[in-house]
Amino acid sequence: MKKKAGIVAIGIVLLLVACSGSITSELYIRDLLDLAASPDQVFYTQGTVSVESFGSDSNEDLKEMITTWFRDAQNFRETTIDFSTYLVADIKIPVAYADNEQVKKEQDLLSIIVRKDKPNELDFGIRLDKNVFAKIQEHVRDMFYQDLSISDWTFSIDLKNDTRNAQSMTLQTIYANDEPLLYPKTITVKERETVKLSFPDILRDYSYLYGDVFFGTLAL
Repeated sequence: MKKKAGIVAIGIVLLLVACSGSITSELYIRDLLDLAASPDQVFYTQGTVSVESFGSDSNEDLKEMITTWFRDAQNFRETTIDFSTYLVADIKIPVAYADNEQVKKEQDLLSIIVRKDKPNELDFGIRLDKNVFAKIQEHVRDMFYQDLSISDWTFSIDLKNDTRNAQSMTLQTIYANDEPLLYPKTITVKERETVKLSFPDILRDYSYLYGDVFFGTLAL
């Protein structure tokens, strides 16, 4: 009897394998400038969510999960990364002031947030909602017998200068075009240039545990 129980336990452990994923968001400098002038606005920028597939037989259920937990999910497709198959969808991600009540109530897993402590500067960063992630965790465990951990997820932002002028900003505790920026560094983003901002583990984990974290300051 003990042997059978041990086999069942091993089977459960094998089923509860980690499920990885990622979210990439676009962020336009013009939206940041508009928010600096109109603090009550909320913008919704384009994003992409990728979730490791549980097998072709479960893709319809996975689509339903993504549609439930991510805003305006559409354009589903599959991609292969490092020999693993991922289900990918386009989503919308809110961009607003950190104290915006509408964004707080809507419960998005990832939000891009700003604050304006000085008249000529606009801080920007992210908010990860661990309560939303916990609901997704529970759903994945109950539906797919998979484990979902924030440590298996990656997050990044494609920061795009869609203005007609070069823009100055200071970044810290982030990767900018794969360059690790531990301390504040001021850069100039040229017209039509895109800077890839990738979140290190400590930034992701801090935001997951405590909410708002700011890593950039745009000069106004």
